[in-house]
Amino acid sequence: MKTLGLVLALVIVASGACVAANVTYDIFDGWNLVCAPLVPFNPDPNDVFDGAPYGVDGLLTRFDAPSSGNITYDSLDPQAFGNILLGDGYWLYSYGGGTIDFDGVPDGVPDGSGNMTDMWISLPGNQLDGQDAGGWHLIGHPFNHDTPVDDGSGTGANIYFTDGTTLKNWSEAAAAGWVADAMITYDNVAGNLNVQFDGLGDDDTLRPSHGYWLFTYKDNLAMIIPAYTP
Repeated sequence: MKTLGLVLALVIVASGACVAANVTYDIFDGWNLVCAPLVPFNPDPNDVFDGAPYGVDGLLTRFDAPSSGNITYDSLDPQAFGNILLGDGYWLYSYGGGTIDFDGVPDGVPDGSGNMTDMWISLPGNQLDGQDAGGWHLIGHPFNHDTPVDDGSGTGANIYFTDGTTLKNWSEAAAAGWVADAMITYDNVAGNLNVQFDGLGDDDTLRPSHGYWLFTYKDNLAMIIPAYTP
């Protein structure tokens, strides 16, 4: 999934106008549902997840929404997996605990005035089913700070969706039959956790370094997470 933030980040890096920021977070023995909360300077999966005790070969998986299938990193064919992208979530299996540590573009890909960028995440749906019926997407929180999904109004006011013509907040998008009313993340200890638009789920906040499963009911949407200053 491509994000507006990624495109802007590449422009900033190319211009030499960016200083490094650092990401550090722990992974645990077993399955970890993770993401890159900053655009990594080196997007090679082996570099981003260098802190995984046994690396990523056969242990790192992304979900390809258009084909509705998993793609696992294979050192014999790294091009099939591609680079680590802002806005994508990943399953990482770790044999023991470790620490992920990498340098990247500052949080929110700030502009020349230091203002963070709103992040757009593509939600293409299953493009091979011959229907405009959406599908599963494994996204990653594209900021390196917590983002509440709601402002207390119970409408998911901090998360938006668009079909390219109309903009709806999360509750409006769910009511219109565009998207599910909850996202699912995974905690290594607690298991699956729901994040609901009304803020009344197991968590009410998108967390840095976390991946999330989201189901859409129509193709070719985009999710917009506005820049939020904690």
